[in-house]
Amino acid sequence: MSVSLADFAYIVGRWKGSGRAEYPTIASLDYREELIFTVNPKDPVIHYEQRTWVKSLDERNDEPLFWESGFLIDKGNGLFELVSAQKSGRIEILRGNAERTNEGTLKLHLVSVAILNDDRMIRSGRLLHFQREILDYELEMSTTQNGTYQKHLAARLAHKDGAH
Repeated sequence: MSVSLADFAYIVGRWKGSGRAEYPTIASLDYREELIFTVNPKDPVIHYEQRTWVKSLDERNDEPLFWESGFLIDKGNGLFELVSAQKSGRIEILRGNAERTNEGTLKLHLVSVAILNDDRMIRSGRLLHFQREILDYELEMSTTQNGTYQKHLAARLAHKDGAH
């Protein structure tokens, strides 16, 4: 039985946590994150908004870092699409399958099918693992400066509240 958008209903709400950004072309850093999922019952999509802030012991602590918004769209038969607009102007469309694990958690693995308005990006992918009240995710990418497809972000978030 394939996974549908209804299986993701429990993710609606606010998630908070922290992560680490690393990549050969940047200085590694820790960040804190807030991710909000919302729904409109008339549309078969889940909207998300992701914001991050620097997590450090210096003057950069709480400095805004990243902002992204988009939609998780159920394409049918377990296929999902993530459409992402980022503060830099980059737009990404990622597609992939969702699966329910033996433990009852959901995994969503998405890879880029289009990256617009950013000539530096070659490929990106995301792996999201929803374990009811915990979300672990990784983002991998390759760029024109680093052609090796590798991890850029890893984070763990906890579900803080329910639907809005």
